Amino acid sequence: MNITKSLASLLTLAVFTVSCATTTTSSTPGPTGPSPSSTKGLQPVAQAGRSIPEPTVRVGLHTDQTTAAFPRIDGGYFVISDRGPSVIARGFSVSSPVTQATTRYAVQVAALSDRQAAEDFAKKISSETGERVDAVADPSGGPYRILAGDFETTDAAVPLRDRLTAARYGTDMLVTRRPSDAQFQRVHRLVDDEGDVHVLESATLLVLPVQKETVTIGELQYRGGARLFINNRGLLNIINELNVEDYVRGVVPNEMGPSIFDEVEALKAQALAARTYVTKRMGDFRTEGYDICPTPACQVYKGFTTEHPLSDQAVRETAGLVITHNGEPIDALYTSTCGGETSDVHVMFPGRSEPYLRRARCVEMEMIEIAGRGSSNLLTEMQADARLFSSLAGVGENGSWAAGDVRAAVTAAARVAGFTMPSSTGPASSRRGDVLAWLASVWNLTEAARRLTLPEDREYFFPRVDAASDAHLAASFLIKYGISPTQYIDSADLGAAMPREELYALLYSWLEENGKISETSGKVFRMSGRTVTLKSAGKETPFTLPAGIPVFRRLGDRLRELESVPVMIGDRASVFHAPGGRPVAVIVQANYDGASFDRTSSFANWTRSYRADQLLASIAKRNAISELRDIRILGYDESHRVTELEVVAEGNRTFRLKGLPIRWSLEVPDNLFVYNKTKDPDGVDRYTFHGKGWGHGTGLCQVGAYGMAFRGWSAEQIIKRFYTGVEIVKR
Repeated sequence: MNITKSLASLLTLAVFTVSCATTTTSSTPGPTGPSPSSTKGLQPVAQAGRSIPEPTVRVGLHTDQTTAAFPRIDGGYFVISDRGPSVIARGFSVSSPVTQATTRYAVQVAALSDRQAAEDFAKKISSETGERVDAVADPSGGPYRILAGDFETTDAAVPLRDRLTAARYGTDMLVTRRPSDAQFQRVHRLVDDEGDVHVLESATLLVLPVQKETVTIGELQYRGGARLFINNRGLLNIINELNVEDYVRGVVPNEMGPSIFDEVEALKAQALAARTYVTKRMGDFRTEGYDICPTPACQVYKGFTTEHPLSDQAVRETAGLVITHNGEPIDALYTSTCGGETSDVHVMFPGRSEPYLRRARCVEMEMIEIAGRGSSNLLTEMQADARLFSSLAGVGENGSWAAGDVRAAVTAAARVAGFTMPSSTGPASSRRGDVLAWLASVWNLTEAARRLTLPEDREYFFPRVDAASDAHLAASFLIKYGISPTQYIDSADLGAAMPREELYALLYSWLEENGKISETSGKVFRMSGRTVTLKSAGKETPFTLPAGIPVFRRLGDRLRELESVPVMIGDRASVFHAPGGRPVAVIVQANYDGASFDRTSSFANWTRSYRADQLLASIAKRNAISELRDIRILGYDESHRVTELEVVAEGNRTFRLKGLPIRWSLEVPDNLFVYNKTKDPDGVDRYTFHGKGWGHGTGLCQVGAYGMAFRGWSAEQIIKRFYTGVEIVKR
């Protein structure tokens, strides 16, 4: 979630289907026009048969539309204007008073209730900036908005906003649309799907399905109703008006997908934050007819279509609860990934200092251990597979190694597989060629290879040798079907001894190919003595580990068997078990991203690399610059986020960036980074950033909340970790 209000202006400009009609219209107040050709046309009623339960919220889905369309549905719709309700059983479209408008943008500097004070303030800013500045009256009787600048795009308005912020006129100023200078009537033109036309004089219309629980807006389904608001540009803002709890149901699964973040306590923490955020921000967009936007600029909301049973449970179990500080709802900022620590709010939002938005650590070093049978040096995959086979088949890893030992190992593998060994004396020796030739007879590999590999295959695998020998036929089959290891099978060493580890690994692969080894993988969810519980896709699977089985730790491509393996709840692990379910080995996957609660995020570490000309274009969106000579980090906070950055431009001119503009200007996911400066072959500077985290790094860490919930933290514990000195109360 990116809280900066200026991004609210990036709301999707969706285009709705226009229903054309040529019927005569009337400008008389109220629903007017020709008498409907049937009782299904628009008809005034004494009262609407349903309403939206309080408390309600208005979500601005689409702005500056010329038309909104509603398909014909069973039961029809209530259409409620300022003059009262009507009912219509047809599909219909509603057109705005203005059909063509050029949208202009400005920076909203302040909102003042006194007209003279507002006008004086506007003159002062205009004098200092040289920009057009207006004190605009709120049509609903609210305060006068001070709008500075007159721009074609939101991006063009950003430098002025930064100048005003630097001049201490305010923080977190909104880039907003300017009112139209043209005059228009606040009337809605309704055309139904049978061609009847009605003109409704009203600032807004509320469209409520008579029977259905949802309304179609664009291509999505939403609970509640659709409110059509004529904005100060003469166009329609299409708004979803609904109960707050239903709204939160449409936020939580889009901010924390329950199929990935499948811990209900984490989702409950998200529900608390989302409900509190909207409670605190009610009316932020009042002059546009709504309370909150549906994008990451506010909270991601996609309505009924995205609701999920697990997130619904989280909303239900926290219904009506909000987070407060000193009795008032907090501004519940939250971020996707915090990189192990959040920051005080002033770091990313200079000028803000809410005491509940303080730095919080998103890590808890609580180690547990799984006891194994012994330790090793670094192991290859072949060596690890050999150890797995030894544990599975109950054969030794040391001692003599001759033809009899080869036969004993193959016989042990056959016993595990339920395979009947042919009466055979065994290989002539432990040499690789003799072992392969004997396995060819035991497993019928010669015939299999002749049927399933081509002569050309065998010549391709073994060039310039007699690839038709039993040993090479066996090797060809094993190679083709991935029964490893086969990398040692070549003409140079068929006469050399086959090492014990190679045969054991080959037998392990053969058992795997025949479905005699099962592997259960998941996250370590619980440890109790020798019982390890793995969790995957919402299912918990416990395993009681016998003493003396090998326990491995993998870090990247490095694998070691250890006498005691360190584990954190949430580490991924695999338990290997024999037919019947007996565990024979465990591999614990250590996490490259360390011990933080949010280490499962794809943004637990990241790298971005840009040429100077690429960064120049990004920085220039916010600051006038024609050349990028250098950047310098001037400060870090306690969480190691960059608090201030100096940019060296043409002529060694410098300027400074603070907070979120650093992240935006450098196009990096978070301010938590270091960088290297190098040169490309053409002499152009290159800046490479290594960092972690995604978002503004303030308040609740979403992926961290999931990690905490997986460790057994409650939603209340999570909330109180990330928000300082707060309470959770019923509103």
